[in-house]
Amino acid sequence: ALYAAAMSPDGRQVVTGGNSAFDAKSHSIYLFDRGSGTLPPKSTLSGMEAPVTQLAWSGDSQLIAVGLRQEGLRVFKRNLGFVGADPEYNDAIYGAAFSRDGRLAVVSLDGSLRVYGFGAKGLERLARKQVPGKPYGVAWSPDGSQLAIGLQDAPRALVLSASTLDVIHTADGGGDGGGNLGRVAWSGDGQTLYAAGSVLREGRFAVLAFADGGRASARVIGSFGNTVTALSGHANGLLASSAEPSWAAFNSAGDSRLAVGPQNGDFRDAGSSFKVSQDGQVLAFPMQIGGKSTSVFDLSKGELRGGSVAGNLTAAKQPAGLDAWKNSTAPTLNGRPLALRPGEVSRSAAATPDALQFALGTEWFVRLFSNDGGLVWERRTTATVWGVNVSGDGRWVIAALGDGSVRWLRSSDGQEELALFVHIDGERWIAWTPSGYYDTSIGGENLVGWHVNRAVNQSADFFSVGRFRERFYLPAIVQKVLVTGDEQEAVRIVRADITLQEKAVIGPVGNKTGREVIATLTPPKVAIPVHQQVSEVLPPVIELQSDRSVETGDTQISLRYLIRSPADAPVKEVKYRVNGKLERNIKARTTRSVDGQVIDVVVPLPPRDSEILLIAENRYAKSEPVMVSVKRPTAPLGKLPYIERYETLYVLVVAVNKYADNFALDLPVKDARDFVHQMKLIVDPPEGKQRFYDRSEVRELLDENATQANVLEGLKWLREKVREKDAGLVFIAGHGKSIANSYYFVPYRAENIGKKESWVVGSEIVKTLQELPGRAMFFLDTCNAGALANQAKVAGTVNQVEEERGVIVFASATAKEE
Repeated sequence: ALYAAAMSPDGRQVVTGGNSAFDAKSHSIYLFDRGSGTLPPKSTLSGMEAPVTQLAWSGDSQLIAVGLRQEGLRVFKRNLGFVGADPEYNDAIYGAAFSRDGRLAVVSLDGSLRVYGFGAKGLERLARKQVPGKPYGVAWSPDGSQLAIGLQDAPRALVLSASTLDVIHTADGGGDGGGNLGRVAWSGDGQTLYAAGSVLREGRFAVLAFADGGRASARVIGSFGNTVTALSGHANGLLASSAEPSWAAFNSAGDSRLAVGPQNGDFRDAGSSFKVSQDGQVLAFPMQIGGKSTSVFDLSKGELRGGSVAGNLTAAKQPAGLDAWKNSTAPTLNGRPLALRPGEVSRSAAATPDALQFALGTEWFVRLFSNDGGLVWERRTTATVWGVNVSGDGRWVIAALGDGSVRWLRSSDGQEELALFVHIDGERWIAWTPSGYYDTSIGGENLVGWHVNRAVNQSADFFSVGRFRERFYLPAIVQKVLVTGDEQEAVRIVRADITLQEKAVIGPVGNKTGREVIATLTPPKVAIPVHQQVSEVLPPVIELQSDRSVETGDTQISLRYLIRSPADAPVKEVKYRVNGKLERNIKARTTRSVDGQVIDVVVPLPPRDSEILLIAENRYAKSEPVMVSVKRPTAPLGKLPYIERYETLYVLVVAVNKYADNFALDLPVKDARDFVHQMKLIVDPPEGKQRFYDRSEVRELLDENATQANVLEGLKWLREKVREKDAGLVFIAGHGKSIANSYYFVPYRAENIGKKESWVVGSEIVKTLQELPGRAMFFLDTCNAGALANQAKVAGTVNQVEEERGVIVFASATAKEE
């Protein structure tokens, strides 16, 4: 785990450290290149005797102070050369700061402030002073005359004279029920002291400003939903971060300028809003602290929805005899203490339906106890267990964690068999098994991934699960896990079931009341690949060696990157997309290095802000995309911004009303004609409106003309016509079906409504979208439309449509919706 990070004042490097003792003895610090995000050779320093808890740079970016949990202070040069050490500390260091003239102030929970200088002998301690309370953070005033110290054990910050180290005055935060002001920072002019930590105002963790150099009363300038973890003052304002996790920027007047919120649900104080069904398949959980903003997830349907909770879900039952368990280090059962680790805090509890056992969630563990206090099992968790419940059948202990994930643990032995993560937007989600089989919403594959370590002195690689979709995207396995209670048994059953028939139901549509018809279809076999370690099937990795963010007025940009790929899977190609368009006019020069190939390229740029996407492919999969942002100089006042123009818009429109009586529709053909009318207005806009296309070509296939053969010919027409400077658009309306992870459009031919051999398979549509060199857009107005967006990620190449950003897909329904 990384506990500390700091950027050099010159912006060139980021140093990180924490608990990184892979040998259980020696911890490390890592010096990343900020511009590229890579860890260069000889940029790792091991040998730290304890976890790193604080890091700080000198103002000239030449020195790095390293505070340890034990063993005190170390100082190194930016080339990682040793400068000096002070091991005489009795507790952890959480505060360190350099003054502008090069002095170093360090505070420790041992109650001391220490000030250092640097002379001929390296690090020299100039002074040591015991201060009231437990000092946690420290900051120099801009002129170096004062020091501010934040306290861990009180809602106060101290202002000291830098020359005498005496306390000049105290900034009192007050607040709702105590808390602390452990983090401190100064404004650029030194007139305002900022302080924050766990002080509450109106139930929120406040960022306070004290004017008059810290003498004035506290003024709240911002707040967070969790503890404030860092403050950083600069010439134009303040940056603040919190454990939600989130961060915000304020200007010099204390006004909010930017807020970046958390991406995960907050299960703190979930209470009775965390509910579960009898079989554990359906969950209700809050996305906001205090049990607010409830979401419901149904694993069997692969469905996430918000709003009210349906019946048959139950909240956790309070275990009989369990006392003092909430937010406590000393829970008791019938008056006897339960054994926890030192400092461990219990957060949640739930009795099993038979009341013979109960689950206890803590900061670090989920445990199952018998009703006499005996430990049945314990499992370490990735984050605090804010909520815990037990399924009605008693088979599953379900834990809601502080990282926003929900985990299903087998109640018999505590083995985790399933996990779920729901994004804060309430739309994206992903559920996965321990081996990595997963089910997901559209856009959910980048929420979870594989972290692959290389060596202790090299940065790890990260691959989103979408890189391995062909091997691991198997919703049937995910949905069987809770039924079987065992992942491997679920795999066995799904393997045996893949030849069974599915029933496809097409029912009443729109204002039609036709009778429901069941057509029995034989889906294609779904091959379950032989399970392999991810490390055996890795995609390429692109490491950018030039900046990810560039400002230029030039018509082209030079990029340098290193590309790595497994020895048995060399890189087949690298694609470049500029604002979504495939760019073929690339000049490249390749040289060899110890780690892989170093490639220099020149990419042409349009005269506007742009995003360049680099994607490499080998026989296993595609790389994680690497993006370079290009910012153009601000246009002169009065000059119109650049608008990208396309030469030709090619439109293929397919719509069917005339199915058999039981399936006939009213609106697809009307919608298609309205759509064509709107496109023509965009291509040939009224006077004064922006023109995006020079001309258009439209091919309409309506009712009798929308046969399977004609639709396939229309898709071929698009592939042949659209070039780099064109745009292709497909609009399809009618009946659609999702069968065994494949999408089908039902064309005209009423007598073949139940025979998918006469349907248009989604892979043909995906093939068209992926092969268009220009911009592509797709509108699909059928049942199960989202299945095609999913299928786009498996047809030949992984995630090509979504992640190369060459195609925009509008789907009228999810993969499972009618």
